[in-house]
Parts: sequence; structure tokens; C-alpha cells
Amino acid sequence: MTTIVFFGSNQYSVIILQKLLSIPDFNVISVVTKPDAPVGRDQKITANPVSKFARENSLFLLQPLDFDSNFTKTFAELNPDLALCVAYGPPFFTKEMIDIPKYKIVNLHPSPLPRYRGAAPGPWQIAKGETKSSMTFFQIDELPDHGPIIAQIEFPILPTDTSSDFYERAFSIGSENIETILKKYMEAPENITPQDHSKKTYFPKMNKDIAKIDWTQTPEYLERFIRAMQPWPIAWADVIDKDANKKRAQILTSRLENGKLCIDQVKVEGKTSTNWEKIKSYYKLF
Repeated sequence: MTTIVFFGSNQYSVIILQKLLSIPDFNVISVVTKPDAPVGRDQKITANPVSKFARENSLFLLQPLDFDSNFTKTFAELNPDLALCVAYGPPFFTKEMIDIPKYKIVNLHPSPLPRYRGAAPGPWQIAKGETKSSMTFFQIDELPDHGPIIAQIEFPILPTDTSSDFYERAFSIGSENIETILKKYMEAPENITPQDHSKKTYFPKMNKDIAKIDWTQTPEYLERFIRAMQPWPIAWADVIDKDANKKRAQILTSRLENGKLCIDQVKVEGKTSTNWEKIKSYYKLF
């Protein structure tokens, strides 16, 4: 029986956690996730998908603010054979923590590492026009997305994919293969391949500033970019109304037609979403 401590924080982490719990030879002895945090306008304290799932399934849950000495001591006392990290994010693991499990800490990253390191590999691969990606299993070291590769499973990026489509496919493929890959890795943990760091690429975490549309880009890039920003942070642009007021408009969907970008669904601030054709006589793209 392999004892596992699981680190994760979002709905895609849950896909992997659910699979781990179904594997008879694996025993998830603890789940580690971020503290419940205020969300929305009313700042209601809300559990993330992993902490919600752990509570619903009576799993031993830890929610440290940081990987301080107290948490490191707790982690060491758990004495897991393996730790698995899926979409956890900072804080980053120290060498002391990495060396606690017999088989170290394994991470799942949905890109063909060393390309597309960083916290938002999905939307950037869509925006950049990639047609295939990989779910990479790698052994964590002290630098982000830097450690040696255990296995990579290739999968397609479809021309209609949003970020949520991409991540659902990536982590479902990870889930389907995780038992085979982890068992093979633990049989020969030395059979890992260092990344070729000369080929690394890194792209930043998504935010609302990055989601602003740059109209100097090609129509093809803009169509991909608008899809990549779904479901968050959502592509946007400034519009000017008939009274010369500047407002922000979210560009929800678009398409290419004869090499031109056609905007479909938009949501102007303070309004409901609607088709651009119905309102474009009232607004001008800025």
C-alpha cells in the first residue's frame, strides 16, 4: 500500500484526487489545500473545490498558510511514501519537504515541459496557436516547473477549445494514466529525464490586465485569445457610447469569417450579454 499526501486547490485537482481514492493500492492519508478565503462582493468565506471535496468525503484535511517549520514537521510526521501536487501553486516546496517522502513529490503540469512553464499553461497554449500539448508528470525540485520528467502524455488542442475545455481534457488524461505512471515510477524512481532548460518558455499568470485585447494582433490570434480567456479572466476592450462615455466590454465569443474577426457575444459593463450586431450602432470599439 502506497501512502500519499495530496496537494491541490481547484476543480481540476479534484479530478485527480477522485481517481487516487479509487485505486486500491493507494492510500491518501492527507489532503493539503489553501485556507478558505473570502470570495465575491460580500466577501463570504468560501471553501475551494479541494477543501469542499475533502470535507464531504471525510478526508484528513490540512490548510496551511505557508510551508513553515510547523507544517514541515506535520508533513514529516505523516511520513508519506509519495506526495502528489496538482494545481497547488505557491508557496513552493523546500528541499527539506521534497526529501521527506520516499518517492519525493510528483507534480502534474499540462504542458510539454520545459515549454509553457508557469501558472497558466492552458490559455497561453491556445492563444499561441498550439495544436497539441502534453500532460507532464515530473519530480518537483526547488524551482517552479523545473524538475526531471517522469512521463509525458500527448493530447490534442482543438480549434474550438476554451481554457476550461483544455484543462478538462488534460486532467482527465492525467487521471486515466496516473495509476500506471506512478506505479512504474516507483518501481524505478531513478528512470527520470532532466529537462532541457535551454528550451524553456515561461508565460505569466492570467489576470484582468492581460485579458485586455490588443487590436494590433492578427485576427487569427485575437479569435484564439478570446477563447483562451474563457471562462476567466474574459477578454475585454474599451468601447465609447454615443455620449462619449468610455466603458469596458467583455468579448465573450467571436469567429473568423473570410480572414476577418467577427465579434459575436459581448457584455458591456452594467448591461446583460447580447449580440454585438444588435448594439454596435450605439458603441464604438476604442
